Amino acid sequence: MFVRKKNPLWRGSDRFEMVMLVGLFSLVLLGSPVLAWWAAGTSYESDQRAIAWERDNLREVTAVLDGTEADLRSTPYSAQAGWTAPNGVKRTGLITVDPGKGPGDEVKIWVNNRGDLRTKPGDRNPVGKAALVAIVIVAIVAAAANGLRRIGMALLDRYRARAWQREWSEIGPRWSRDHRPFS
Repeated sequence: MFVRKKNPLWRGSDRFEMVMLVGLFSLVLLGSPVLAWWAAGTSYESDQRAIAWERDNLREVTAVLDGTEADLRSTPYSAQAGWTAPNGVKRTGLITVDPGKGPGDEVKIWVNNRGDLRTKPGDRNPVGKAALVAIVIVAIVAAAANGLRRIGMALLDRYRARAWQREWSEIGPRWSRDHRPFS
């Protein structure tokens, strides 16, 4: 691939192949870190915004189960309960409980500022997620570059085979006893 420029056997397709491979290598070497840095930063900022939103809008409150038993037919188990929202409004509703909970038992639940039930905030690791995003981006860029290389090489090989066939069709009859052109 990397040959001296004065080599008489170096075809135009060989020069194109070299430019293509150097370009793809440069893309992976220079482009993937920049793209990974951007994607990891975006992921980190998104997680930080989500954590800030959860911190500002979600609260853990204590709900007290009312007089009905937990519905053991449904999974997860559910029961009626009452709780006080962060804004002071009394709320009631169907909450998820562990089996064996009965009337008067207290259960910790998560609600938004208006008192609507919400799921517990997830354990987030913004740095770990950002690192994973960066690794995945680098792998995707490398895979895309390899796919482009394979497509380029297949097209170049097809072009070279056709050129070889054309040239052999002209020269081949001179070297053989058969004067019919090759097809």
